Amino acid sequence: MGPAAQFILAWRMLADRPGRFLLSVTGVAFAVVIMFTQLGFLNGITDSSINLADRLRADLVVVHPQQEHLKSGVEFSHFLLQQVRDVPGVAAALPLYLSANYWANPQDGGRNRVLIIGVDLDDPMLDLPELAAHRDALRGPDTALFDRRARAELGAVAPGTRSTLAGRPVRVVGLFELGPNFAYEGHLLLGTANFLRLPRQRPDDVDLGLVRLAPGADPETVRQRIRDRLPGRLDVLTSAEVARRERDITTRKAPVGIVFGLGLLVGFAIGTVVCYQILFNEVSDHLPQFAMMKAIGHRPRFLAGIVLSEALILSGGGWVAGLAGGWGLYAFLEDRTALLMDLTAPRAGVIFVLTAGMCLLAGRLALKKVQATDPADLF
Repeated sequence: MGPAAQFILAWRMLADRPGRFLLSVTGVAFAVVIMFTQLGFLNGITDSSINLADRLRADLVVVHPQQEHLKSGVEFSHFLLQQVRDVPGVAAALPLYLSANYWANPQDGGRNRVLIIGVDLDDPMLDLPELAAHRDALRGPDTALFDRRARAELGAVAPGTRSTLAGRPVRVVGLFELGPNFAYEGHLLLGTANFLRLPRQRPDDVDLGLVRLAPGADPETVRQRIRDRLPGRLDVLTSAEVARRERDITTRKAPVGIVFGLGLLVGFAIGTVVCYQILFNEVSDHLPQFAMMKAIGHRPRFLAGIVLSEALILSGGGWVAGLAGGWGLYAFLEDRTALLMDLTAPRAGVIFVLTAGMCLLAGRLALKKVQATDPADLF
């Protein structure tokens, strides 16, 4: 008798009591939903942490060597960017300014932190289609684009809305889409001239230098030339490396990323305990059947296959139920937090592997009960 027979026997043992089987699947699904929740938050904060980095359309990005992430506030001198422009192979090197400050809710006056982005309107090197449509309007004094995916705490904002940003009056001339993160409730985008009118902003303090290469220039060659021209004074990254750096700092060093990563492991541990208890009870209830199979000559490997098949059946049922619950939970959390809770096929696959792993681990632990079964118990 092969794996098919083991699976059929496992199914019949589990389905022998439909009510308890449904309760068992629900218990596994509970652990699966926990893991989906933790993974959703972990992916949500990492995806939101790179929302700006993903929009960079520069061939190379130069930053201060001590800048660990885009929101660290570590700047470098504009004079260094001027030197980058003189490097062979560089077609343009323009500043991108960033500043954390407060936006006043136009309805109730409440102040919330936002990230302000200052760009060169003629060549922003950002993948923001709305920017081109509102470029002329942004040249006016005290104008800005508002993040339409910002959290509700920032108020109801539409083109024409007037409020204050960093204590200065500002008029919203359009909307763009970026989204909040765990540090900021949303973003505002300004032209360089308006950005530099904000308090304590100086044109000499640059957060990022966006570099476009001349046609045919090799990025690695130009990168090395910049390093040779300014040794130790600037880090030179690609846009993809900037995004990777943001993701790594969030998942490995940021407390919130570590918490949700540990939460995923806690969900796995809870699921293992729940599944073990279910399988232990199943094995205990069917000890006479296991003893009979031993008595008629079935090897321990065959009996182990039955228990592990039960574990796989529980993992499959629990994962399907947990996936359905995860979809609904993600929609709710995305609405409440404004974070992108993107449940992709690879991410669902990760949870499936974890679910199968925790049930198989529980099955291995429950095998001890089967292995200790003595056919003499039948008599």
